[in-house]
Amino acid sequence: MQTTSKGNDSRTIINDFLESVSKLPLEDQLMISQIIHNRVIEAKRKEFANSVKESKEEYFAGKTGRGLTEDFLKETENE
Repeated sequence: MQTTSKGNDSRTIINDFLESVSKLPLEDQLMISQIIHNRVIEAKRKEFANSVKESKEEYFAGKTGRGLTEDFLKETENE
C-alpha cells in the first residue's frame, strides 16, 4: 500500500502524540480520551445538522421529491 507524504506526516504526528500521551499519568490520559471523544461527537453532530439543512434546502427548492421506497427503486430501475 502506497501512501502520500501527507499521510506519512499525519501518521508521524499521531504516533508522536500517542507516545507523548502514554507518558502522562493514567488520569490525564483518560481526560484526553474524553476530550477527544466529545470533540468527535460534536463534529459528527455538526456534520449531521449540515446534512439535514442541505436536504431541507433541496427539498424546498424542489430538487427532491416524496415517495415510497418502492417508487424510488422503480424510478432507479428505469434510468
